[in-house]
Amino acid sequence: MFCQHCGSQIENTAVICPVCNAQLSSSMGTSPQPEPKKAPVYEAPAKENKKVENAKGKGYAAVVSALIAFPTLICLVADYLGPPEWIRNFFPNHDWAQAGIVTWSAYILGIAMCAWMMIVLPAIKPKRPAITVCICMVVISLYLLFLSYINHSAGWYVDYVMPVCLMLTVSSAIMSILMAYKIIPMNHIASAITVQGALLCLGIEILFDMQRRGQIELRWSIILAVAAISAVGIYEAVSYAIRINKK
Repeated sequence: MFCQHCGSQIENTAVICPVCNAQLSSSMGTSPQPEPKKAPVYEAPAKENKKVENAKGKGYAAVVSALIAFPTLICLVADYLGPPEWIRNFFPNHDWAQAGIVTWSAYILGIAMCAWMMIVLPAIKPKRPAITVCICMVVISLYLLFLSYINHSAGWYVDYVMPVCLMLTVSSAIMSILMAYKIIPMNHIASAITVQGALLCLGIEILFDMQRRGQIELRWSIILAVAAISAVGIYEAVSYAIRINKK
């Protein structure tokens, strides 16, 4: 090795330079140790991430669909079988108390369909949202015809039910398109659906105000919308804080 003061070549075991009598550093004879290599961090490819995200969405859709479908099916069967005989004796002239007739469960079926379109359909992320919307419109039209058939009247369906179903279909179509093209990420689905529900409440109250009062007087929908937006803000803030802490 060489002296760090005068540059003379000396023995590797020397402590004092024999030329300039300078104290030598103990680290001169040791060669620097290479830093240990860090294990490479595995990053899943984009296709694998997409598969995992789609699997989560399908699992969520399957669970919610089952929670919506099976209770609705139970209501339809119970309505068709009719109430016990002693209840039928008290209401002999009411259709809902007769066996073999579907009455009140038809409304539960409509609520279940709307819930599925609003909650499940966006999570599925259909590849062809336009075709999906057309199918939903056909199903809603058939449902409205069924309601008008069992009630022998279609007046209030045209005034109230059809506009509400139209708003629901359009909003669900927009949500499906936004999620299909990943404009709304998977972790923001709950917030997006909550905002969608708040906007639907505003539209429904505007519809009822125009039909009954002839002018718009927003009240309960404003309260629900503010509550929904506040809940979304809190949820997004907490989720952001959790993601930051994990990083």
